[in-house]
Amino acid sequence: MANASVSFHVDQTMKKLCFLLSSLVVLAILLVALDRSYVKQPPQSLDEKAQEVYRSLMCPLCPGQTIAQSQSELSAQMRGLVREKLEQGETKEEILRFFAERYGEAVLAAPVRSGFNLAAWVIPFAAIVVGGILMWRTIRKWVRQGRGMEFSSKGIGPPAETSADDEKYLERVERELREFREGGDK
Repeated sequence: MANASVSFHVDQTMKKLCFLLSSLVVLAILLVALDRSYVKQPPQSLDEKAQEVYRSLMCPLCPGQTIAQSQSELSAQMRGLVREKLEQGETKEEILRFFAERYGEAVLAAPVRSGFNLAAWVIPFAAIVVGGILMWRTIRKWVRQGRGMEFSSKGIGPPAETSADDEKYLERVERELREFREGGDK
């Protein structure tokens, strides 16, 4: 009877873990789908459009800084050129393409989502999914190995016949524990 309840508990735990894992996968997919770059909300003013482009371009001279952050002369010139192009009606994508052709793709703050660069966008999510699957399979394997275990007050272990030597050993351990407890009260 005890094995049946343990088995039921393990099955329920596995179902909960499977539900949790699938929920995490669905959440990851939703986060990707709702990424800001997919939701196109055009800025209202020229200044906001310019700031968005400034944050999308890296300064070729200042490592780790966008042209919005950099105080270099080149960044100031790039900001002026961005503003001119926006006033002429060019889109953010056209301006980014212009600078990428001129300075290389390293000038873009985020890698282009095509070709080899697509790996930078896909691999993290694929790693999460693969890691979740491996975790699920490992837990499932552990649970299956534990089904033959017997849970009792004496501990967890496989059901086995105890020999006379084992009985003598267990009696001695219990006797010594009693003596230790009685001696500790003095």
